Amino acid sequence: MTYVDLVLQHLTTEGDREAIVGGDTRLTRSQARDLLFRLADGLVQRGIKPGDGVAVYVGNTPEAVLLNLAVHLLGGRLVYVPPEPGPAELKALIDRAEVAEVVVDPEFGTQIDGWHLQDLPGDPVERTPAPDFTTVAYTGGTTGLPKLAVHRPNRLAATDARASMPATNMLCNTLITHGSGASMSKAALITGSKLVLGPSTFDADTFARQAHDEQITTTMFVPPMMYEVLDHPDCPGPQFGMVVVGGSPLAPKRLRQAIERWGPVVNQGYGMTEALGISMMPGADVDLDRPETLRTVGKPDPVMEVEIRDGDVWVRGPHVMEGYWGEPPLSETSDGWFDTGDVGYFDDEGYLYLNDRSKDVIVTGRTSDNVYSRLLDDFLVTLPGIRRAAAVAKPDDALGEVVHLFLVTDGQEIDFDKLRGSVVDELGELYEPQGVTIVPELPQTKVGKVDKRKLRSLFR
Repeated sequence: MTYVDLVLQHLTTEGDREAIVGGDTRLTRSQARDLLFRLADGLVQRGIKPGDGVAVYVGNTPEAVLLNLAVHLLGGRLVYVPPEPGPAELKALIDRAEVAEVVVDPEFGTQIDGWHLQDLPGDPVERTPAPDFTTVAYTGGTTGLPKLAVHRPNRLAATDARASMPATNMLCNTLITHGSGASMSKAALITGSKLVLGPSTFDADTFARQAHDEQITTTMFVPPMMYEVLDHPDCPGPQFGMVVVGGSPLAPKRLRQAIERWGPVVNQGYGMTEALGISMMPGADVDLDRPETLRTVGKPDPVMEVEIRDGDVWVRGPHVMEGYWGEPPLSETSDGWFDTGDVGYFDDEGYLYLNDRSKDVIVTGRTSDNVYSRLLDDFLVTLPGIRRAAAVAKPDDALGEVVHLFLVTDGQEIDFDKLRGSVVDELGELYEPQGVTIVPELPQTKVGKVDKRKLRSLFR
């Protein structure tokens, strides 16, 4: 049994109950089930067979959610096509993924050609879910050949803890072709919850309205999205039963603010495209009188193995990808272990802490020591007048790299000498910034992560 079987079990009961809401579309369970089979039939009529690759370039719509499900229903290979790259990189991604066809939603974007989602539905032919399928996800931020993470069905799906969760009203804020959005939409479908889709480009105004109108009790953010909501004049009150935050570093000050606003329901998750669920720090375990509990990403999922090797975080388990498409599987190259690219450590109680992404570490000083930019980012937002911060490496002839800050302020003038002194007092001379740029906003990827690569590119 796979998650598709679990979804169909819900869609065949209580047919008048709402299943998926997005934009102006509201689908009941019966309507969603009918459209699922029609989309699957449309794929079959166009020649898609089990094992075939289908690339999807779609946004957050009920039809797109069901399209993704239809590919898995047929035993296909679902390839998520992200919006971030330009046309040349998208073509390289699709060519490398070796797909049979591409399905596009022209309302989402027109960078690539393919079958139009709106023209795809065929007849409502009922089909038994295939026992096997594949998901291929773009890892983002690469140059040269795209990297495509391959995931096979999680054989624990039938006993997945999420499947036994009570049905709620879930709001998906990130793209459904991104790891967090795909996980949220899947969780909603396998629990029989009402899935409410936020717009393809996050908007705090829309979130506040949907949270109120749809009586949302469960949601997921990447940190910049949550910050926008917390700063919004109509930020919801303590209506949530669960909030998950993950996908990029979370400032402890902001986590504290979220818990104080919504209660001990804010859970900090740690995962990535290649390893979808590594650990979770439940909000109920956070002790606001112990600041260190605001920094940890919790203890590893019981089904996952996590090791620290020379400071780097390595993981193995059922949530880890099979490997990259076109490359040998991890089982052959590293006995199933995957290097996350994160730098971290365990404390004496078994809690995992992340210092930085290895690519974001700033190597500076006369002895080429490591500055963990995440620690600096987290400290800077505790200073008066600073709303958001990103520390990056700036090339330097003498030291190789020096610390440069990009800051979003609340309008106050920042005294750089005073700021620099505060950093040195808190983190030491190695962390002393050599320059600062005030910006109206930090650049973000389409899924809401701070784009430090773009900031670094400003110095080239």
